[in-house]
Amino acid sequence: MTETTAIAAAGPESSGARIELGHAPMDAIHREFYDCMDALRGPGDRAQSLLALHEHLLRHFAQEEHWMRETAFPACACHAREHEMALDVVAEVRRRHDAGDADIADRLAEELPQWFAVHAAAMDAGLAEHLRTGGAGSAAAHACTAT
Repeated sequence: MTETTAIAAAGPESSGARIELGHAPMDAIHREFYDCMDALRGPGDRAQSLLALHEHLLRHFAQEEHWMRETAFPACACHAREHEMALDVVAEVRRRHDAGDADIADRLAEELPQWFAVHAAAMDAGLAEHLRTGGAGSAAAHACTAT
């Protein structure tokens, strides 16, 4: 990570470490993720919180994948596969929750922030650096396809 990366400890009511990567649009979408996780951990309709999280992740990952394609990010396919796996997990959690597994949302609320911290530090930090330095330009964007 670069010196512009800041990891701020969050309070006990939050999703854990809040990672800022020095790319304002990415940092903003990451803050939305933390907000969704806080809502999932809080009181309220769990099904609605899971839906909001799922919808957020669809937009979040689509935005990152757009940035990767537009700048021919070298690790695009690997990064996109991680997104796909996370979306599959959230979809399965929603399915199981809707089928009556009330505890599954709690397990996701514990595990997903841990996955996200590693993903952000390993994958998103590289993308943020790539975006800050101008990337490779859109001329080579066709090289970035998820397989």
